[in-house]
Amino acid sequence: MMMQQRYPSTALAMIQALLKINPRMSLRTAAALLTICENEGISQAELSYLMGEAPCTISRAVDELSRDLDESHEGVTGPLVERRAWTQDARLRVVQLTDRGRAIRDLLNSQIEAARPIVAA
Repeated sequence: MMMQQRYPSTALAMIQALLKINPRMSLRTAAALLTICENEGISQAELSYLMGEAPCTISRAVDELSRDLDESHEGVTGPLVERRAWTQDARLRVVQLTDRGRAIRDLLNSQIEAARPIVAA
């Protein structure tokens, strides 16, 4: 019996790419990163609302993404995101991708393009 060649779905390819970056990354933290990639400059309150998670849970996820893992991806090191004061109200903090975060976003986009949808039409 000849085995059919299999390709990872888009979702699986993204999870595998994220686990290569940080093997201990939780799915919640991965989901937070993906949401930030799609909504750069989002406040933590908005991120909490979009993900349907408690603010303290989102704060922990952003804390994890803000840490430097001391691992390099394509020569880029450092945290994936950083908190910044919003330009219109310094009391509000927004989450921005760092250079490393943008490199990871680009990697994920290439993974998405190379993968197939999770449900074939």
